[in-house]
This record gives sequence, structure tokens and C-alpha cells, in this order.
Amino acid sequence: MVRLEVPGHVLQHFWDLANIESEVRRESAVNLVNELKQAQDEHVGVSDGTMMAGGGGGDANGAVDGPALEGCSPVLVYALKRLARGLGSGRSGARQGFALALTAAFTEIPLVSLPDGLKLLKSSLEPITQSTKGAEARDILMGQLFGIAALVRAMATRFKSGDLPLDDALAFGASVAEETSRLAASKAYLAESAAAVVLELRAALGAGMGKLFDRSPALTEWITTPASKAGPEVVQLCMELWPYLPQKVRERCECVPQGGVKAKDWAAVFRRDRVETVRDALMESSYVHPRVHGVWDGLIKRAVEVPGAVETLWDVACEHGLFTSGSHQRRYLGFRLFSQLLPLCEPEAVPSLFSHGFIRCLLNNLNKEDNYLHAAAEECLESVVAYCKAKDTPQQKRLSVIAALQRLGPNRFDKVSKRNAVRELIGGLSVDDASGYMRELMGIFVHAPADGAKRAEGAPGGELVGNKRRLWALEQAVGLWPKLPAASQATLVKFLVTHAFYQSEPDAAALKKGKKKSAGLIEDAGVAPLAEPLDGLREACAVRVSSLLERNLKAQRASSAGKDDKPAETKPAKKGKKGKKKTPAKKG
Repeated sequence: MVRLEVPGHVLQHFWDLANIESEVRRESAVNLVNELKQAQDEHVGVSDGTMMAGGGGGDANGAVDGPALEGCSPVLVYALKRLARGLGSGRSGARQGFALALTAAFTEIPLVSLPDGLKLLKSSLEPITQSTKGAEARDILMGQLFGIAALVRAMATRFKSGDLPLDDALAFGASVAEETSRLAASKAYLAESAAAVVLELRAALGAGMGKLFDRSPALTEWITTPASKAGPEVVQLCMELWPYLPQKVRERCECVPQGGVKAKDWAAVFRRDRVETVRDALMESSYVHPRVHGVWDGLIKRAVEVPGAVETLWDVACEHGLFTSGSHQRRYLGFRLFSQLLPLCEPEAVPSLFSHGFIRCLLNNLNKEDNYLHAAAEECLESVVAYCKAKDTPQQKRLSVIAALQRLGPNRFDKVSKRNAVRELIGGLSVDDASGYMRELMGIFVHAPADGAKRAEGAPGGELVGNKRRLWALEQAVGLWPKLPAASQATLVKFLVTHAFYQSEPDAAALKKGKKKSAGLIEDAGVAPLAEPLDGLREACAVRVSSLLERNLKAQRASSAGKDDKPAETKPAKKGKKGKKKTPAKKG
């Protein structure tokens, strides 16, 4: 029995694979695979001669491994086993580096079959027994998933290059799906990584993914879990695999609607009742705290493409889900989702994001430094300010955020939060931009299309219709108040008073004398008032104009009080005609 001697520079690559720097790991994986390819080429040359005809594998002690690694050089056998064994290490970046090298090895040296690669993982990783500690068992199980994912990526390369037939790819994919589904069912913390492996399979097989469900009962059972018992991974898989699900499997999935998967069909996914169905499963995604579960990336990506989907997703899953929960982890998740949605949504969706529950949770945690989510709330508010101050942020979006922050009342958000976020944002607006946008919003308020009419493509609030759009425009216009010049403020007040307390007649000639004042006021505002009260629009105008007038009155009183408190200034004595000071007349 001859002991295997592995060169020192080859062994050094294994140490570098565990480096915390990703670039170092990548370079080490490339160099290691090049060394292994060279060793394998030399081994094949020797085997063709007189020394080792027929070839055979061996480990570090020279023992023959069997058919799983038949024909491999001793150095390659040693490297593959060590790479597989290293997947169970929780040290630094070992798991990531060893998985990368394993993918490269099975891609560049396709001597070992993919099914034998699965056998290699099972034989190399430590078995889990009753004496295995919890942390050790977790590392071993995660190592299995990382190793399986590495083999799937190698399979994708072989399949794409034509070296692997479709039937062989499906057979291996079925084995992977069965194994990952079994691991996901065994431990909850493995489910997210197991779902990621299944999605790797989807990327590798493409349209062939639909043929996999008949070969993998465990995967079919996993994605057809009832919504009441489903986790976030079930929602994620159903959504991502929806185009590939066979009809009989789709009928059993409660987490996605029935029917096709055309672009228009995604609107059905974000119907209120559909989001309510999966809300509990989405709330369970907080178990990966402080990270954001991958299911949200897919939901957000598609929600921003469907009109009204962002508002529905936020209201159902976050406002009436995460923020109503007593869990700090779930509220933290709500803050993170808000920061992701704000840059992606349209301006008309901004008021929905600044919902009552979110604002209350944000202010409560900003108020005291010892609150559990104080740092998260500060980070969330800072992200809002940074986004609004960015040069590439659309002006309408910036104005929508300012208006939403002032919904509680003028300056109230800054007072309660003890920050000057609103004042800082308003200070960044130009007077001309604010005045021009106010006029545009007034026009939207007057000419908003009725329900069922064609929506204005690309216009502010274009996705909203009827009175909902009018209320949105009203809120935006009032939010501009601090930045408007005096003339524009007066116009806005007239506009609000007109729509709150006056009514126009269809025939202007039929106006009575008592209506002339109203007509003049309408003309000054530059718009036509509402024909009749609609869904509280008049009340909304009255409340807002009262708030603005009250604010203005308080400011005037404060200014007058400040002047009264100042000491009286003594005026200098007036000079005479020739520049001499006048002196008071002496008493005789």
C-alpha cells in the first residue's frame, strides 16, 4: 500500500478556498481545477502504458474507491473527496469556496457521472447520529444542499453544451428534486436553500422542467401543500414554476390562481383575495431575520409590472399583516420591504406605502432610542430621504413622498419623529417646480376620468381613476404648501374653498346675482368647481383648507408675538438742512 503524496501548492488551494474574499476563492478554484486536469492527463498517459493499465481510483491511503470514481487519478479522487467533505465546514467561506471548486471540477473534468457525484456527497460527509450536535448537524445538512446545487450547475453546463442528453438530465433532476424536497421537509431552516436548488434545476432544464413532476412525487407534494400549512418557499416555488406546472398539478396548487401564465394573468396573482390566501405563508418568511426571504424578490419584481399590484400587496401583506403582528422580526421585515418598494413603485402608489400602520410603527420607534426597532426605523427614514434627494429620482415621486409625510398635518411628522426629514426634503424643491406641479394637480382634480374611462398613460396618477385619483391629486397639491410662493398659496386656498363650498350651474347665464361672487372666485382659481358633492371630496377640501388657514393664522400670531417681544428701537435724531443735528428747544 503506497501513501499518496499531494504537492504542497495543491494543498494550499484548499486553504484559499475558505478565504472570506470571494475573488480569492474564485482564483483558487480555477487554479485547483487546472492542477487536477493536469494530474488527470498525466494519469491517463501512465495508464495507457505498462504501469496502471485499466486505471482505478484511490484515496489518500491508496484504497480503491470502486466504480463511483473509476478511471480517476489518485490526486483527483483525493481532491473530490476533500471538496465534498469540506462542504460540511462552517468555517469562513469554506462552504461557498468548496462548492464553487466542485462545480468547476465536474464541469471541466466530466469523467465522473453526476449520479456518482451524489454518491460522493453521501459517502464523504459525516453521517448524522444521535451524538451529533445541533450546529454540526446543521452544517452537514447545509453542506449536502450546497453540494447538490454545485452538481446542478455542472449539469446545466453539460446539458447546454450537448454532452448530457435530456433523458439523463431529467433522471438526475428527479433525483435532485427528491433529495432536496426530503431535506426541506426534515428541517424548516433548510427549506429556503432547498427551494433555491429547485430553481437552479428550473434554470438548467428550461421547458423540460414540466416533465420533472411526474418523476418526482416529493416535489409535487411539496408545491401542492395547502395554503393554510404552506411556508414562504411553497409560494415562491408555485410562483416561479407556474409556467411549467402540468394542468393536474396546477389544479392542486392553492398558492397560485388557475389558468394560464400570460402577462395579463399575473394580475390575478395580486388580487386582494389571492394575496390574503398566502398572507400567513408570507409572514412566516421572517424566520430568516435579518435577511429578506427570496419569495419577496419575485413578488416585488412582478408587482411593479402590474397596475395596482404594489398597493394591494402592501396593504394586505404588510399593512394588515406584518405591521399588525406583535413580532419585532416581522415589523423589521416591513421596514426592509418598504425600502425596496419605494424606489420601484410609481408616484401614485407612494401614498399607499405610507400607510397608517407603517407611519405609526415608524414614529413609535423613532421616538425613543431604547425601542427595539429604533435603529431599523432610523435606517428606513434615512433611506427615504436619501432616495428623494438623489438626482435621478423623478420630481413627481419626490413630491409624492413629501405629501405623504405631511398627511398627519403640517410639520407634525418632524415634531413626532424629532427629525427634520420633511423640512429637508421641501428645502430641496424649487419654487417654479412646486408651482407648476400644483397647477397640474389642480387640473387632474377637475378633469379626472370617471370609473371605466380610459386611463391616462404616463400621467401623474394615471393608474388611478375617478375620485380616488382626485383625492390623490388633492393630497399632493396640499403637500406642496410650504414650498409655494404667496401668490400660489392664495390660488390653492381659493381652489379649495371653491370646491368645498360652491356649486356651479350648467348654464352660466342662469346664475343668479347671488352666484356672481362664486363665479369670480372660480375664475380666479382657474378651474371649475364640482357639480355636486362626491364621496366626501367637498369634505376633504374643507378639512384641508381649514388646516392650511389655521397653520397660517398660528404663524402670523407667532410672528406678531415675536415683534412685540423685541425692545423698541430708538430712532436717530434727524439732521438739519446743512447736516447738523436738530437739538431740542431749551425751556425758558
